[in-house]
Amino acid sequence: MSIRARLLLVALLATLLPALLALLRFQDDRRARVATDGQRLSAQAQAEDLRQRILATTQLQFGLARASDLVLPDRAACSAFLSEVREAHPQYTGILTINPDGRLFCDSLRSGRDLDLNDRGYFRRARSSSEAVVLEPVFGRLTGRAVLQVAYPVRAPDAGLRFVLLASLDLARAMRPAVQPAAGQRLLLLNDSGQVLAVSPADGTDLQGGMQLGNTPLGRFAAASREAGTTEVVMPDGKRHVWARADVRALAPAGLRVLAGAPEATIVAAADQRFRRDAAWYAAFAAVLFLSVWWMADRVIRRPIARMTGMAGRLASGDLPAR
Repeated sequence: MSIRARLLLVALLATLLPALLALLRFQDDRRARVATDGQRLSAQAQAEDLRQRILATTQLQFGLARASDLVLPDRAACSAFLSEVREAHPQYTGILTINPDGRLFCDSLRSGRDLDLNDRGYFRRARSSSEAVVLEPVFGRLTGRAVLQVAYPVRAPDAGLRFVLLASLDLARAMRPAVQPAAGQRLLLLNDSGQVLAVSPADGTDLQGGMQLGNTPLGRFAAASREAGTTEVVMPDGKRHVWARADVRALAPAGLRVLAGAPEATIVAAADQRFRRDAAWYAAFAAVLFLSVWWMADRVIRRPIARMTGMAGRLASGDLPAR
């Protein structure tokens, strides 16, 4: 191996160590960003706001159950009263009362329809159980929107059922975050079977209301526990996302799961940008080092040796005055 080649090899080894250190730093930086944003997503995927909305609904129903307008036989007046209540509380898609026989009595839409609601699970449970309130997430048959049916059984002093007061909480509205989420971040609301109830923001891409995720990695992560947790999931589009699961033990009666997620590429974008910048600096440093070594090997080593070799040849040929 020539002297120049050996010097270039030394220069190569000298640049490898900083490059390896930069690569290790990059990997640690990415892991730290994923861990940090996982914690941030865990904080974002809070079920407390939803729990407070359910509590506020039951408090509203407690007050409405004692309103005289709901016990009068005037169906139109009852519906008009509930319509005014719903206008003051737009988080509900509808408020209505159901007679003990399962027939719709009055509703905030003032539809005047005669509906038999005996087939609704929330009504059967509210009529027969001793629960203070019955919760059931469903898609509205008329609106097609995901709602949480909050059924409040109103009973007489002898514990007989007078009527069931139903409030339909709009889950899409309830899932809207108080602050603008980061780019690519989404909140996801599922029921216990893995069906998507609401997505915020609703961008209409890979996750939409009504989708069934029960047998997907994301659905299995949501159903694995009611306690908080984080994971990385490869979505159907092939992109890796970081997802955080909210602690929903307090929402167990409602059968709801709350997730917050963001693309891993968005999370590690800053780390990737720093790595590209560092890689450009290291590439420039390596190029300058190699050019310097090549120039030094040529001017300081190869040319003097070539002159001395030429002089030795001249001396050997009898040119004794050669210098």
